[in-house]
Amino acid sequence: MKGWRAAVVALAALSLAACTAQVPGVPDGEVVRPSLTPTADQLPKAGQCTDTGLAVLDCKTEHEAEVTEVGLVDGLGAEYPNDRDLRRAALPACRAALTKYLGSPDHDATRLQAHALWPSRDGWAKGDRWRVCTVVELKPDGTRVRRKTSAKDLLKAAGFGTVQLCATASPGEAKDPGITACDQPHKAEAVPGVLALGSHQEPTPSLDQVNAKAAEHCAKAVTNYVGAQREDVFASWRAFGSLAWSEGYTSAVCYAEATRPFTGRLWGLGKNALPA
Repeated sequence: MKGWRAAVVALAALSLAACTAQVPGVPDGEVVRPSLTPTADQLPKAGQCTDTGLAVLDCKTEHEAEVTEVGLVDGLGAEYPNDRDLRRAALPACRAALTKYLGSPDHDATRLQAHALWPSRDGWAKGDRWRVCTVVELKPDGTRVRRKTSAKDLLKAAGFGTVQLCATASPGEAKDPGITACDQPHKAEAVPGVLALGSHQEPTPSLDQVNAKAAEHCAKAVTNYVGAQREDVFASWRAFGSLAWSEGYTSAVCYAEATRPFTGRLWGLGKNALPA
């Protein structure tokens, strides 16, 4: 595999639009603060489906979110924490729960994202410390998909290609790689084999450290994905910035990037001609 490109992208604003515009390189954890804090027995359970709040929906009907885990926010004081501290406390656990729920750590290479909910200020004052972790699927424009099927074990089965990230620009060079539907013209495809770079409790690695780990790993992942080494397809990758690291975004996403835009897929292409 000749050539590679890499990027480390810092944390963007919390708004959903800002986050999802750069799905491959910007943290995904949306935060929802209920105005009325439910009691523990009113919380949805893992495997149940919801929309933007906590009301349970039938998973066979249209829904925006699916609960992956219900747990507790630990290590914070009696005063209501700021968003930054709450994200650090909730999101690493929610991302770990997402990996277990989907059956693979490759969710960072897809449009499936971990979102977190926690108590309101009033609920916190009453002693509530719950967190509800959910998975949502985002469209390329950042809006939520209203699914009619469960995401449980989706990545353990053959579901990766249905939620795969594709980009119109170079993931290793562009600040915004331009996420698009994979059946539309694109330049790069995220591939299975998301690289774990360490623990969120460790210091954030430098760009040089990320590149040293990702270069060989992503080259192999892309070769396996394409089925051959090619002059017109190479490995690139994106990793999260230092602000995101403490929230559990400790991975690098590998991409198969072509020398020109194309329509179709690179998976299993082998030595065949690059799609038009």
